[in-house]
Amino acid sequence: MKLVIKIGGQGAEDPKGRKNLARQIAAIHRAGHSVVVVHGGGKVLTHTLERMGIATEFHQGLRVTDAATRDVAMMVLAGLVNKQWVAELEKLKQPALGICGGDGSLVRARRLTAGKNGSKRDLGFVGRPDKVNTAVLDLALRGGMIPVVASLGMNARGEFLNINADDLAAALAVALRADRLLYLTESGGVWDAEKKLLPVVRLGEIGQMIKEGVVRDGMIPKLLSCARTLRQNVGEVDILSTTVPNAIANAINKGKTAGTRIVKGS
Repeated sequence: MKLVIKIGGQGAEDPKGRKNLARQIAAIHRAGHSVVVVHGGGKVLTHTLERMGIATEFHQGLRVTDAATRDVAMMVLAGLVNKQWVAELEKLKQPALGICGGDGSLVRARRLTAGKNGSKRDLGFVGRPDKVNTAVLDLALRGGMIPVVASLGMNARGEFLNINADDLAAALAVALRADRLLYLTESGGVWDAEKKLLPVVRLGEIGQMIKEGVVRDGMIPKLLSCARTLRQNVGEVDILSTTVPNAIANAINKGKTAGTRIVKGS
């Protein structure tokens, strides 16, 4: 089975959380599955920006990224966070290749604007995947490695762009024709207005959930990326907790999702 796993949330950013998730990912790979890992690093990036005196602003769940923020994102995501994940896998004797979407022509991105009711908001150096060339991923997978991809891409002008990691994971899953896309998050799934975990969300329900405010903030781009993915050739998306023991193996091998499964239908 070919899997794309997006890792995020506080449980993925502290050393104990990284160790737990790396152990699960390595075990899945050793069980015979091809695995591509995608990561952001939002809280680490925010804390680094704070220490450097650079303000953080979000718009519709996306980080507004001026040139200074973009440069720090490159340093933190493609540098510190990416290599921490590579090191964690290598400690388990699992070869890993740490890259970002700008390496090996992996992700050609376009700058993204956001707005409502006809108005547009310039988000700066924020991108959305436009074209994906999986050659570098295919090479790594054939060599028995786990590619670990930081959420940056490059546009046609050679500019690095900050990409929402959920969007990047979805784009890679579609391009790779992955069997499953898994989002590992701090929330552990989709919660309704009464703070109850929804075990299943159908594609046709996503737009109304966003409109009614059932989901907000970072869950909005996550669900929108799920919707785009399900409209392509990936049949199943799972949103799982970073802290539930063996959540990945249970979802893959036993069909037991301790979070929310996103499926086609209305």
